[in-house]
Amino acid sequence: MLYFLYGKNSLEKHPYMFYMGTDFRKLKAPAIWYDIISVTDCLSRFEYAKKDPRFKEMVEIIKGKQTAEGLFIPESVYQKCKGWDFGQKKVPSPYLTFLCLRILGRVNQKVL
Repeated sequence: MLYFLYGKNSLEKHPYMFYMGTDFRKLKAPAIWYDIISVTDCLSRFEYAKKDPRFKEMVEIIKGKQTAEGLFIPESVYQKCKGWDFGQKKVPSPYLTFLCLRILGRVNQKVL
C-alpha cells in the first residue's frame, strides 16, 4: 500500500491520479486534499507504517521544515482559508505546528 502512496518515482508516476510532486511535499492545512500532512498524519497511527522507509522519508521532509524555534510555516494555502493562521505563508502557524508535532510525537521523533 505504501508503495502506491509514496513510491520510488513519486515525482513522475501518478498512481490513482494522485501526483506526489513538489506540491504534495508542501506543508498545508487544513486536511482538505491529498498532501504530505494528510497522508503522514493518517499513516502515523499504524505501527507497520512507521517502519516503512517511504513513511520515514515523509517524516524527515516534515521535520526538515521545522524552524529553529520548533514551529512550522505554511508553504501553500487554500485561498478560502486566508483569514486563519494557516492561510498565509509568512509566519508560523499554531495549527500547522500542532499537526506536525502530533505526527512527530506519534513516531517518537525528537521535537524542538
